[in-house]
Amino acid sequence: MIQYLFLLLLVSACNTIPSGKEVLKESIQFHDPRNQWHKLQENIRVRSDFIYPDTVLNGIMIGLDNPNKLVSYYNLTYEQHIEFTESSCVVLEGDRSCDQMAWTKNFYHFILGLPMTLQNEEGIVQESVVDTTFHETASYRVAIDFEKEKWHFYFAKADYHLVGFASNKNFESKAEEIRTDDLIEIAGMKLPKTRSWWITTDSLAPIYSGTDEILGSSKWLKNENLLFE
Repeated sequence: MIQYLFLLLLVSACNTIPSGKEVLKESIQFHDPRNQWHKLQENIRVRSDFIYPDTVLNGIMIGLDNPNKLVSYYNLTYEQHIEFTESSCVVLEGDRSCDQMAWTKNFYHFILGLPMTLQNEEGIVQESVVDTTFHETASYRVAIDFEKEKWHFYFAKADYHLVGFASNKNFESKAEEIRTDDLIEIAGMKLPKTRSWWITTDSLAPIYSGTDEILGSSKWLKNENLLFE
């Protein structure tokens, strides 16, 4: 009888699903084992190739100086270069204003730094986790609610690496699903290398939107002459 109870407890322990914060902690440990994200000072080269709603191929350099909260956005295709501090920005090249390009600061910092950028107080991490499959990968689904968006993040059960995520703006039926593929090592971190973007709705099959890919990185040097390779 004692052996049976022990076995039951053992099986129950093995089947226990971790909480949302526990999954997030394990994923960050996988992607950033030496806690380098907050110290990051790198220029990250990105190729962005989208076909929906318009066909656009961009070569982009994103400079991240996280200790000083600086972000540099340089679109080599459109010759647009803007640098952001925490509270201001300056247009170094191009005809777009700071207001028009303000979205680039938070967007690229957030996306390129996943899952580390989920360590903030802006989103509420739901404790309940769903044991599921994300495109044939056994995964944990963690829900994080922001003020106007609901996000689902999918982490591989095998090693907790980020395999994808989906956002639902304003809690509408239309959503974006992003699938990650491969890893690239940058400054001691293992970042998702490629993201493919899909538009999903309740009634239609997913629509492929495009792909962005990290090509590599170099040390951050403020106002340097950036070259896209």
